[in-house]
Amino acid sequence: MSIEVVPGANAGFDLLVAPRRVPSRDGTAPGHGALVEILRAATAVPDHGHLRPWRFVVVSGSGRPSFSDALVAGLREQEGGEVPASVVSKMAGKPDAAPMQVMVVASPVVASKIPRWEQTVSASCAGYAIVLAATALGFGAAWKSARVLATAPVRALFAASPEEQLLGWINLGTCEQAAMRRASGPADLLDGRVTFVGPRPA
Repeated sequence: MSIEVVPGANAGFDLLVAPRRVPSRDGTAPGHGALVEILRAATAVPDHGHLRPWRFVVVSGSGRPSFSDALVAGLREQEGGEVPASVVSKMAGKPDAAPMQVMVVASPVVASKIPRWEQTVSASCAGYAIVLAATALGFGAAWKSARVLATAPVRALFAASPEEQLLGWINLGTCEQAAMRRASGPADLLDGRVTFVGPRPA
């Protein structure tokens, strides 16, 4: 059976390939109900062994300055000396890009027979599910990271245990319709990245 892909005929598929809306700096964070639904969607990802090897930390409102301070402290720890004011300012301003951040923490079950890498992949999928769920509900969502996530001040803020890894955070909030990130690339971007074992589909 062959399936014809018709643009606009499948809302789920369209969501995957559409341009992403970017949260507005001055937007509104998801309310409690919307946030619960977004995070509930994140728990539906592939999870070998049903370990739930991830957790989430929500940063908003008065918590954003603490996130900013931790990022700057991590930067100073990492650099080990004077840091240009412009670099400090850019790092400090990251939490101000959206009204809410959700930090995605890979939290492996160490005693499990499931390999650590599989558990980290599951946590990564949870992060992407947050982006998709937020987009489906009409919010802007953008996955962000910083080179200081492994530093002590940032890990301390998010109470990361030695086994845990901070995978980055998702900026969430209402958005300007004009602020979009690029859609999925054209099919020819797959050239050289897809091979087949067996016959190629007609």
